[in-house]
Amino acid sequence: MTRRFASKLARYATVLCVSLTLAGCSLIPWTGRQPVTHYILTDPGPLVFGAYTHRGVLLLREMDVPAFYQVPRLAYSSEAGTRSHYEYARWSEPIGQRLTWLLRQRVEAAKVFDNVASLGSGVLGDYQLNTRLVDFFHESATPPGVVLLILEVELIRRDSAQLIGHRLFVSQIPVARHNAAAAADAMGVAANQVVDELILWLEQAAGN
Repeated sequence: MTRRFASKLARYATVLCVSLTLAGCSLIPWTGRQPVTHYILTDPGPLVFGAYTHRGVLLLREMDVPAFYQVPRLAYSSEAGTRSHYEYARWSEPIGQRLTWLLRQRVEAAKVFDNVASLGSGVLGDYQLNTRLVDFFHESATPPGVVLLILEVELIRRDSAQLIGHRLFVSQIPVARHNAAAAADAMGVAANQVVDELILWLEQAAGN
């Protein structure tokens, strides 16, 4: 190999490495890549029991979720009027499905109704609970920030198609540290708080 050829080869290799670096690539697999963490939205709070059980079956419809929240990633906002997703922090399942499951477990355990079933399960129901996730994100403009959860709920009496209750539940929970893990913890607390309030409201609304 001539000296001239070796020099050209070295320059080519240097240019190639710089190009790969600018493109965000690496010649070493996975080097410097941050692992993705999957968080499970849990229910850490005490169980709320209703004072008495309403006769009948409650049908719980799958939660309506805006398109932005259908992506199983934790959301945050660093500027008013904006929403973004954490790149390496994801939910173990779509947040709407998880919230619906947690809500059903808590309503069943609280014994507000004789029985609880999913809408579309084929079970005949007396009441129907519709829920809609309005917002659920880490407000991080002022670190460490707070978690904001807004849930819209309506209760319907199925035999008369009557709307007997409608409410907007809001929870704001401080985040301990300015990172996704702390945000996930605060989101669990916010979800628990909203479900507790929803159960107490559900008991009163069904009695109207």
